[in-house]
Amino acid sequence: MKHRIFIPLASDAAVLREVDAVPAGEGRFRITGAAPNGERLQFERGEIVECEIHAVPGGRKELVAIRSVSAEPEFRKRRNVFAVCGALVGGIVGAVFTLQVDLSIDSAAMGFLVGAVVFGFCSARWGDAAWDTLSRMFDWHH
Repeated sequence: MKHRIFIPLASDAAVLREVDAVPAGEGRFRITGAAPNGERLQFERGEIVECEIHAVPGGRKELVAIRSVSAEPEFRKRRNVFAVCGALVGGIVGAVFTLQVDLSIDSAAMGFLVGAVVFGFCSARWGDAAWDTLSRMFDWHH
């Protein structure tokens, strides 16, 4: 689900530009849109930002990006933990799956590699949301 958020210009924090973003959990958003007219914004596409509701020109109340979460060391450590755990789980799931198709070391290794890359990437990118989705898919909650 796309949202429109406002991001200050890099050269003038009082000037805001509207861009597309998607929810990233915990009240945060991942910027998916590009700056209009090639302008340079304080936060770049792909960054996860925290937003607050502020009045924008015209008097409307809108979500305005106030800081980048992606740049925080704690966020990076957590994302790395998600990536490693996701890679391990994905590797095991991938190896087990491919062994069902072909019982060989080569297929197990290929399944492990593909599963590790896919799960590791998804876990690093989407964090808790990726694990919640996997839990529902494999019914790990019950």
